[in-house]
Amino acid sequence: MSFIDSPDAPAWQQAFRAHFPVLQERVYACQAYCSPIAPRVSQAIQQFFNNLSMARADKPEWLAAAEGVRVQVAKLIKGQARQIAFTKNTTEGLNIVAQGFPWQPGDNMVLDDQEHPVNVVPWLNLRQRQVEVRVAPTQERRVTVDSIWSQVDERTRIIAVSYVQYSTGVRADIETLARKCKEKGIFLVVDGIQAVGLLPIDVQGWGIAALSCGAYKALQGPLGLGFLYVDKALLALLQPAFMGPSYANSVDRKQPGWALRHKPGDARVLEGGNINYPAVAGLAQALLMIDEAQVERMAPWTLAMAARLDAGLRAEGVEVLSSPHAAEQSTIVCIRHPQAFALRKHMYANGVVCNLLDTGSIRFSLGAYNTPQEVEHILALTAQFMRDASLRAQLTLPTGIHR
Repeated sequence: MSFIDSPDAPAWQQAFRAHFPVLQERVYACQAYCSPIAPRVSQAIQQFFNNLSMARADKPEWLAAAEGVRVQVAKLIKGQARQIAFTKNTTEGLNIVAQGFPWQPGDNMVLDDQEHPVNVVPWLNLRQRQVEVRVAPTQERRVTVDSIWSQVDERTRIIAVSYVQYSTGVRADIETLARKCKEKGIFLVVDGIQAVGLLPIDVQGWGIAALSCGAYKALQGPLGLGFLYVDKALLALLQPAFMGPSYANSVDRKQPGWALRHKPGDARVLEGGNINYPAVAGLAQALLMIDEAQVERMAPWTLAMAARLDAGLRAEGVEVLSSPHAAEQSTIVCIRHPQAFALRKHMYANGVVCNLLDTGSIRFSLGAYNTPQEVEHILALTAQFMRDASLRAQLTLPTGIHR
């Protein structure tokens, strides 16, 4: 039996959990920071390098494999393969949109005051191009359509928001926001790294203009790889800040002075040169794992555990930063405590991996591999910490000092 198995878990969940041997030793509640790598993912990456060591550098094969993964990604988010460009990470995808958009003097864009720096810096950088960047103030950390829309006017061109906020777990109403954006001719750009692969998303059905995502969190993939989805309307407007040869970009040497040719409506125009082929090999396996488990089953399983964790922490008197509204809850639960470092130390000492954020709060982020029993373990440890003053005092001592 692993650390805390769930004998009553459905077969798909037990199969998915079995991909992660780390769960034999600890409760991993830190997916929002970085997913544990399943052996089948790391082995695929290693096999790529093993082939290179034996002089098997077959670029046509790599390109074909990348096209297959592009199809996998498109299926997951309900887009089209030609709307997917591979990137290094979420940041690169957001920068491609921010720097490629045809801004005009007087234009503005809107984000909210809860965003991770990844979804802030690329937009603030636009101020040097005289683009007005508006920050929508939120109340009680809730990113709502109304809070964002309070900053919108006739010169708003883009709204940028995270599907799930990193420091609270608040889930934005992307469907409603996208609908309102479409009515006003505004492009909605979404940071999806805390949701894609675990929560359902329909980029075309919802009307998302662009979605940027890294592979190493809810997608269960490796570092150094991400993707950018761009719909046809936005793609037609983007002027890439940098370009390189790709399936979609080529040089017509027959023209005097040569000419750049690219395929219209193909997001691969946004890629420059080689992509991270070893990581693509790993992501292919991670996406197969997700496809086998099915997001439609993973999401309700994980959301239910997160809701139980949220309710249990509130009952214990812990300050919970996540939203109390079910529609805004996600697989992330964040709490604040004056002795947060000591509480996290208590968690680690008892086999629970969570993380202490730059905001000073503790974040528990669950995956479909977690079990209800693990949630109860977290709650029991929290209750022990909250009720035992001597334990808290001991945990606040410098490492190596014991009483």
